[in-house]
Amino acid sequence: MWSDPLPEWYAARGRHQLPWRLTTDPWAVLVSEVMLQQTAVSRVLLRWERFTRRWPDPSACASASLEDVLREWHGLGYPRRARALWLTAARVAVEGWPATETGLHGLPGIGTYTARALLAFSDLGAAAENPPPAPPVDVNLGRVAARAVLGRDPGGTTRRELDSVLAAGRPPHMTMREYAYALFDVGALHCRALPRCDGCALQGGCRFGPAAASTAAQHRRQPRYQGSLRQLRGAILTASLADAAHTSSSLREAVAATPGVTTERVEQALSSLIADGLVAPVNNGERRSLH
Repeated sequence: MWSDPLPEWYAARGRHQLPWRLTTDPWAVLVSEVMLQQTAVSRVLLRWERFTRRWPDPSACASASLEDVLREWHGLGYPRRARALWLTAARVAVEGWPATETGLHGLPGIGTYTARALLAFSDLGAAAENPPPAPPVDVNLGRVAARAVLGRDPGGTTRRELDSVLAAGRPPHMTMREYAYALFDVGALHCRALPRCDGCALQGGCRFGPAAASTAAQHRRQPRYQGSLRQLRGAILTASLADAAHTSSSLREAVAATPGVTTERVEQALSSLIADGLVAPVNNGERRSLH
């Protein structure tokens, strides 16, 4: 089977030192998963530990203000994730954790991937009703499975196809937790957009091959951050959190030096932040509460 080398490779070369892999607490696992969405592991390491020390469970986070959570999140990017995490904390503090993948999927900001990650990596999996047979599939894990088993990049591959491949491929002596982490590590260390095949656990039976791997050099680049609307949104949010009595005009002044700023772009960015619930609307020159 294509995944037979995984257990030995993972035991020797897996990233066992990552601190969120040393816990099965659902809240700690959720915080790590939300932080790791579109943020590098190196940036998450210290921030995860600080966040979970400050708010060690959903009730503690739910009792904090959204502004405090956003300030703690500052620098990780994509602050909508922090708001969704705060909203989920409030739900779980009152109702407890759902017992099914569908129930988890109903929590704010939790999609199929995060629901499955909670079932695979935390204590919720042991008590779950009908746990999924396949591991959580993000971009990197999907790339590993599609390349190794199907011989292609995952662009034209369906989720059902990947789930089938992955469910059938779990070695008999690996837990779902170990299996998923092992595949994540293959993706992080070897099966990147531009592959580094030497030393990969799956190299011997991989169907992707050197010729296909060489074409992966043409992978899509990330959009430029400097001068982007995302950068402007971040500047406005920073200014808003720093000034509890902000107005539209004071926010415009605070971000005037941001690259690419115009009056129209400031209004666009501010409107989007208000729509996301990250910045409070301004009424008659006074700041409203986010609550």
